[in-house]
Amino acid sequence: MALNALNRGLAAPPATPRRTIAILAPRASCFAKVAGVPLTQRAVLSALRAAFDRVVVLADTERERMRTLIAGDPRASAAGVEVRDRIELDADVELTVVAADVLVTPATLRRAATAPSGRPTIVCVDGRPALAHCHGRDLLSPARHGHDRNPTATLGVRDEVAAFTAVRRAAAEQAMPADALCMHIANPRTAAAAEAALCAQLRSASAANDGVLARWIDRRISCRLSRWIVRYTTLRPNHVTLIGTAIGLAGAVFLARGTYATGVLGTLLFLAAAIVDGCDGEVARLTFRESTFGQKLDVTTDNVVHLAIFIGLAVGLHRRAPDAHVGALAALLLGGFALDGALSYYFLVVRTEWRASSDAAPSLRGRLRQRTLNGLEALMNRDFAYLLVPLAIADRLHWFLWGAAIGSFAFAALFVVLYRAGSPAGYAVAG
Repeated sequence: MALNALNRGLAAPPATPRRTIAILAPRASCFAKVAGVPLTQRAVLSALRAAFDRVVVLADTERERMRTLIAGDPRASAAGVEVRDRIELDADVELTVVAADVLVTPATLRRAATAPSGRPTIVCVDGRPALAHCHGRDLLSPARHGHDRNPTATLGVRDEVAAFTAVRRAAAEQAMPADALCMHIANPRTAAAAEAALCAQLRSASAANDGVLARWIDRRISCRLSRWIVRYTTLRPNHVTLIGTAIGLAGAVFLARGTYATGVLGTLLFLAAAIVDGCDGEVARLTFRESTFGQKLDVTTDNVVHLAIFIGLAVGLHRRAPDAHVGALAALLLGGFALDGALSYYFLVVRTEWRASSDAAPSLRGRLRQRTLNGLEALMNRDFAYLLVPLAIADRLHWFLWGAAIGSFAFAALFVVLYRAGSPAGYAVAG
């Protein structure tokens, strides 16, 4: 069914104007991969994220190969992405044109399609046109303007130079902000630079919720690991989640052995799991595979690993120095952890609208509430792994058991009090 849709002949333009994007793919280099995703496929998925009504890939010599690629991606085939060698466009249709071998992101396309000038816009990178936004009439030759009663424009796969030249007659050049990538991909070096830029965006997007150590250590390592995963493996985000879970559970097993050496090894494995824990989300965003199920799996496995680590820690300490206090502390810690885990799942997964996102000025209570939520998320993201390693090396893991047992209840109590004290958003308009 998808192939039938892709193989339709040249169709008449739609009766009403629609936001259309034409992605030029005239040569084999358009299949070059950036972060594990072929360049043209990345542009298609970005266009779908940017909510274009009609997505058309223009290809000729590589058309069958492109049709196979698009038909093999359920996200593209279900959206009715077309592959053809040319399209006809009504004069009033709103059109975005992406040049061949150009990396774009959803933010790039949204920015280009919502330019406020009212004129056609063009984005140039290193002096070369990369992206244009216009109407069908802007592709018409000057001789046809005002002469044809119902003019239609034709855009073919080999019309890149002519199309950008036509748009440029009346276009305003548009600059892209740092969060809207637009890059020509000419060789492996520029592809690697594009991957680095995408990863820099990921680090920037997560900076507000990452702790200091996570931001400066975890993300630097996890982004390199994520780039290796998407470039050289076929692992999906949920596979990465399960691998990180296995590493964390192995750390819990070593902690339960109760010796100094296994305690150090167990905490190092847990730290490695904390770093891998950041890779699943990075792989998902780099490959357009974010999902609600993946988020739930991530939070659930985080809690499972935490539970195993706490149990392993308590068992190991009890084996080294049998003491009734260890059992009581372990029970107290598990109760506090269960409470924190339930709160994290509810407010980070079920009730995500409670996360402050308003542009209004936050009240003091709102700021406290948001910081507490960020702290809870950091706790569930295993930031405390950095504390366990030096405590294990200093042979003071029992200090963590005491602190965590008391702190888990204090943190949960603070969280509940703050969220019961006011509105869910926790924001008040300043004035």
